[in-house]
Amino acid sequence: MYPSHEAREITTLLRISREVDICGDMTATVDNPSELIAWAAVLTQPEIVAWQATDSGCRFVQASADHLRAPVRGRIAAVLSCEQHPAFWDALGLTELPPGHTRSLSLKDLSAAWDVMPINPPDSHGPPEPPPVSGHAA
Repeated sequence: MYPSHEAREITTLLRISREVDICGDMTATVDNPSELIAWAAVLTQPEIVAWQATDSGCRFVQASADHLRAPVRGRIAAVLSCEQHPAFWDALGLTELPPGHTRSLSLKDLSAAWDVMPINPPDSHGPPEPPPVSGHAA
């Protein structure tokens, strides 16, 4: 997924700025469960919630917390779309969560679900084999 024009613009501004102070809410979209767990571990007293959208049925897990000091003063949220991570959603025990409903989770819940995730994707056959040894010395 490529960032929007606005996200690229903000990224550029952040890179060229010596100091940043954000007054207002901030949401980060994360790409995988480990990133969400990292955000939840860093945030102070995070509220972790899973929900399924009423209209689209898309599934999300979000960690958020209030942050009252620089560089961000406001509500910080990290959101994971579980459409690309159905095994994580299932490992959280959310298969029966109906659209329009939410469920509170804990950092322990996220970590436990991550622990049962397979290291290799289900369609892979393990690590690649090393190349055959040739008879030539290098």
